[in-house]
Amino acid sequence: MIAGALTALAPTSGATPQPTASPAGAPSMDEVLPRGFDIATFDAALATPAKHKYLFACISEVTVALSAIRSTLNAYHVLDVPAREVAPAVVFYHGDSVLYGFDDAMWSRYVIPTNSAPASNAKGKITGNPILKKKGGDWDSSVPALIADANARFFVCNLATHGWATRIAKQLHLSAKDVYEDLASHTIPNAMLVPAGVWAIHAIQERRYTPLQFS
Repeated sequence: MIAGALTALAPTSGATPQPTASPAGAPSMDEVLPRGFDIATFDAALATPAKHKYLFACISEVTVALSAIRSTLNAYHVLDVPAREVAPAVVFYHGDSVLYGFDDAMWSRYVIPTNSAPASNAKGKITGNPILKKKGGDWDSSVPALIADANARFFVCNLATHGWATRIAKQLHLSAKDVYEDLASHTIPNAMLVPAGVWAIHAIQERRYTPLQFS
C-alpha cells in the first residue's frame, strides 16, 4: 500500500514539490518516506465519527489558519454543535509554515539562531514555537487548545523538512542528516511527517475533508 501511495509522488511535468526554503538539491526517493510512516497510521489519524471535517492548508499564514479553526469551532458552538463533531486537519506544506510543525526545543536550537522565524514573529521576543502558547479565553487558537477541544491533527511536509534541515545545517555548520533526524523527532503534538505536503492535501480531501487554503 505504501508503494501505491508513493506512486502519486512521482514528478510530473511542471509539478515537482520543492520547499521554497530549500537550497538546490531535492531529497532522494529513499528520503521521501518519513521513518515510521504508513498509510494505516495516516488513515487512523484522520478517521473520526465527526460530521464536519475540514482541511486547512498552509504556506505561511499559520496563525491565521489556526484562528480560522477557532472561529469555525465557535460558530458551531453558537449553533449548538459540540466541538467533538468537528474535525480539523492542518497541513504545513510549503515555505516557513513547515517550521510551525516542530516543538519549542527545535525553535530554540535551530529556528531562532538562524533567524528563520516567519516574519509575523520577527518583531517580538521569540522563545519557542508561538502556536504552542495558550492564549486563554474563548478565542484561544493555540495547538493545545485546538487539540483539547477538537482533537486537531497536523501534517508536516517531509520534503520541505529535508530542505529546512539542509539550510539550517549550512548556517550552523552541522550535519544536515543530524538536523533532519532531530527535527523529525520533535514534531508538535498530534502531528506527523508526511511524504509530501501536496500529496497530503489531496489525500485528506479524498477522505472527505473540505479544504481551505491559506497563503
